[in-house]
Amino acid sequence: MQKLTLKRKYREGEATLGIITMKSKELCRTLERPWLDNQSNVSCIPEGKYIAKKYSSAKYPDVWELKNVKDRTYILIHAGNLVKHTEGCILVGMDWGFLNDELAVLSSRKALYSLRMTLGDEFEIEIS
Repeated sequence: MQKLTLKRKYREGEATLGIITMKSKELCRTLERPWLDNQSNVSCIPEGKYIAKKYSSAKYPDVWELKNVKDRTYILIHAGNLVKHTEGCILVGMDWGFLNDELAVLSSRKALYSLRMTLGDEFEIEIS
């Protein structure tokens, strides 16, 4: 099974930025909600190891869902640019920047496509 790491860089009150790597190679950048005690829909998830499995719905086709997240469900790795585009999921992009003066992850669809080409249907991700 492929093993990824998500190394977070916290920004208090605004967002949580991170970098996903595999074997020390950067795959993409991330944007999540800030840490607010794992509150559903408003907080990023706790640090730890998770299994991610392929997930598809009409709104989120061909993404991954993190399994066994304490007190949370449907935590996905998906495309999106701004904190308001996530309810606790992990947004991926090629870089960080600003959109309309809001902190953003950029080239999100490109990053998601790249992950689809690199990763299988299931992998382990360690968030720290």
